Amino acid sequence: MASVDYQAAQLSPIVSNTSRSSFSAAPDQILAQSTTALFVDAALNQTASTTGFGLVFMSGASHISQSASITKSGTPSPIFAEAQALAEGIQWCLALNLKPDYIFSDCLNLVTKVNGNWQDNSPLSSLVHQIRTFLSRFPEASLLHTPRQHNAQAHSLAKQALRLRDED
Repeated sequence: MASVDYQAAQLSPIVSNTSRSSFSAAPDQILAQSTTALFVDAALNQTASTTGFGLVFMSGASHISQSASITKSGTPSPIFAEAQALAEGIQWCLALNLKPDYIFSDCLNLVTKVNGNWQDNSPLSSLVHQIRTFLSRFPEASLLHTPRQHNAQAHSLAKQALRLRDED
């Protein structure tokens, strides 16, 4: 199974001043016991033309309230897959009436685009606009970048979605 890493879509952590906060964060440093957070990630299997999404809803830094593994056909670019995972995660929260205080992605490039004013005529720009619309349903939530090592549970679920698809 050829699984693609997201190094191309992920950059070194930086601080940026945008309309929403985009700085890198270690979740265990900002999540209080009563704080809720959504973690999202995507994984690709080019050989099987499959994308997996991992979604984790946490209460505090260590309690997983809900989680999901989702498989989709096709292998878009890494940043588009990460954007799809973010959109799926926000819609999942809306469907389950989960209210995150923080939303974490390990794709800094995506977080910067969503939190900023970026737009063009690409499919990614349309998806980023859709994500911003979904995020407006959570006006108190902050979308933050977190390094890959702090997004391990969502990453594992995204990889699991690929394995489950391989077993079908």
